[in-house]
Amino acid sequence: MSMSYVPEFGLHFPHAYVTPKKNGDGEYEDPKKSLVNKCLTSCSGWVTEYNMCVQRVQTRTDGKGTCIWQYEELGMCTDHCVAHDIFSYVK
Repeated sequence: MSMSYVPEFGLHFPHAYVTPKKNGDGEYEDPKKSLVNKCLTSCSGWVTEYNMCVQRVQTRTDGKGTCIWQYEELGMCTDHCVAHDIFSYVK
């Protein structure tokens, strides 16, 4: 007796689909921009770390120093947060 093939891979769809919004020009808005603003609250530790680094670099008189590592960590945190919700915007 053979069993019928029932595909289960890739059938996990998001629970809710969010319809795309249009701006005043009639173009669709990027949903990531609104989600990033929401996610900055959950990444507040990295935001303060980045802001403290920017203040340290601005107070230096020799012009050396960057905050690239703090900026990348902040970006990774926001990308991780956005990844949880972004797929509800994709059909």
